[in-house]
Amino acid sequence: MGKLILVRHGHTPLNSPGRDERLRSWLDVPLDDKGLEEAVRTADMLANYPIGMVYCSDLRRARQTAEVLRRRVKAPVVATSELRPWNLGAFGGQRVSDVLPFLNLLNQRPDLAAPSGESFYQFYGRYSYRLTQLMNLADSSEGCVLAVTHVRNLLAATTIIEGGDRNKVPVKGGPSTGTISIVEKIEGKWRILRDDGRQVVQPSRFSSEDAALMPDPSAELASAHSAMSCP
Repeated sequence: MGKLILVRHGHTPLNSPGRDERLRSWLDVPLDDKGLEEAVRTADMLANYPIGMVYCSDLRRARQTAEVLRRRVKAPVVATSELRPWNLGAFGGQRVSDVLPFLNLLNQRPDLAAPSGESFYQFYGRYSYRLTQLMNLADSSEGCVLAVTHVRNLLAATTIIEGGDRNKVPVKGGPSTGTISIVEKIEGKWRILRDDGRQVVQPSRFSSEDAALMPDPSAELASAHSAMSCP
């Protein structure tokens, strides 16, 4: 029985902290210099793991991270769209602080699709299917399977792995860029641990300032879509 190792891709120009942070979503942004350095450090941390295969999101930042890891662990890479993050459509590239009310609506209405994107339930179904496949592959392997993905995927991973409620997946926090998480069976149950052995504990789904419901979320999202479509 092997292990599944989850890695968040390295830093990008859109990962700036605070007000300047922008939604990456499905934008095909590359790693910046910091991200490339993080990938090298992550590769050093993985050097002693017997990794037989590397899977990654097919977005550029994940593929670049996987390529750096591949050169160190000497394993083939398979890119797949199933490891992409939540497709937030028209909100991609926007400042998180500017679109936070609309993101809150999507989190509170997980069946509602983002303009030109997908709903949270669609994302969760796509990703949980692929993650479960990777866990089964690791379970039948003598070594380790590695997957490079995104923060939203890692926020959902604990719920998927430990059979939790998809409606309670947190919307904030998550591991920093370049972070490693280990998925393994402990006493017959799958658990996700940080690379130092600590179990991952998820925060609550909503923070207090995000909890208030806004009226008519479909109308609000339609208005946002129209505004973003204007020249």
